[in-house]
Amino acid sequence: MDSLVGNKLPKFSKKESKLLKGSFDFLDLNYYTTLYAAYAPQLNSGNKSYSTNPCVNQSRKHN
Repeated sequence: MDSLVGNKLPKFSKKESKLLKGSFDFLDLNYYTTLYAAYAPQLNSGNKSYSTNPCVNQSRKHN
C-alpha cells in the first residue's frame, strides 16, 4: 500500500495510534458495480492518483 499510495496515507501520532488500537477487530465493505476491471500494471507508474492506485482499467464493455 505504501508503494501505491505513498504520502496520501494518513500519519498518526503515537497517542492517536494508541486510541485506535483495538477499536475494530474486522471491517468489511461490500461494493457492487457494473464495471469490468482488467489488470493494468502500467498505471502504477507516472502520475499516481485515486483512479490509478488500483492498477486497473475499467470499462462498461467486456473485452
